[in-house]
Amino acid sequence: MKYIVIISAACAVLWGCAGGVAPLTQDEVTAFVTNHIESQVGYDAAVEPYIAGLSEEMKYFRAGQAEPMNADLSSVDGEWFFEDSVTVEVMDVQLYGAAASVMGVVHFYNFGEAGHRSFHGTVVRDGDRVRWDRWFHQDHGQLARSYIPIESEVDGAEALCNSMLWMSLQGDGNAAGALSDSLLEVDPTMAMAHVGQLWRAWFQNDDDAWNSNVAAAVAKATDPATKHYLMSHSEDYGDQVENARIAHNLAPDSPLNQVNLAWQLMGDDDEAARQLLERATERWSSLGGPHNLLGYMNMRQGDMEAAEKCFKMYVRLAPEVSNAHDSMGDFYVKQGDNENARACFEKALELDPSFSGSQKKLDELES
Repeated sequence: MKYIVIISAACAVLWGCAGGVAPLTQDEVTAFVTNHIESQVGYDAAVEPYIAGLSEEMKYFRAGQAEPMNADLSSVDGEWFFEDSVTVEVMDVQLYGAAASVMGVVHFYNFGEAGHRSFHGTVVRDGDRVRWDRWFHQDHGQLARSYIPIESEVDGAEALCNSMLWMSLQGDGNAAGALSDSLLEVDPTMAMAHVGQLWRAWFQNDDDAWNSNVAAAVAKATDPATKHYLMSHSEDYGDQVENARIAHNLAPDSPLNQVNLAWQLMGDDDEAARQLLERATERWSSLGGPHNLLGYMNMRQGDMEAAEKCFKMYVRLAPEVSNAHDSMGDFYVKQGDNENARACFEKALELDPSFSGSQKKLDELES
């Protein structure tokens, strides 16, 4: 079961399968899905019922494949079906004549421990039987999710946290800080709720606020990726780079970890930092923060053409964020273009009059 990942079908395919065949019912689909998945235990005893619910016409697609492939039922091995037991929750069935789209969660148990995966597949009527035509699943394990989890039992807290983290990675310290304040009121137990306050403290050069928020967040963190990410913000918790590496290893797809580890490495291992930032700008192309850091790295290394592209991209992605214009101003200062630099710093202050960094730079230009 775990070795076949089949891409979910589009509605056009669903309708195409339905012509001239008796329509499926919700009860029929639910019974088939339940029986097929829950029979996948018992090693060799599971092979026959497993194959009976599939077809070599079925296609699967997974990471690393160049294109979808047909299922090879001749390779099915009883060793795949090693779980003590398997259960399934069918969460949604959408009927399209003789085809159906199904979503749900599979639970599998070994030695009393449970694992889970969400799935979305297509079920079709094929002659006198029902079978899977497409299948896609996502494991629920931390490494499968590959990002720092946001966990809260409070309604609305997850969405609020996502907004706060987005503004943090856009380099908007004030907006991130305000959202962080609201989030801590909603759920004061959430460790990641402090991240926006950290960004605000950083932009305001407020060491006391920074240190107090790191301590509070670390004390609340239980998830390993979250805890190491937060501990990397202070030398009080050991080697900051090592903590950042551990957090990144646990959640490598998290833009927080990609940017944080790159920040920690810049100056000591620029090549590794560059790889992280280039990966982040490709994976999270609408986030300004990775472009900003990459711009400063390019500028420090003398590649002004590449730096200019990065800073312009940051401004394009975050036109209402003072830091974007401040960074663009730094580029123009480096180029000796004081007129454009002044305009950028003035724009940053127009957006946020409290943005002291731009005011200081503007004063230096005026003097």
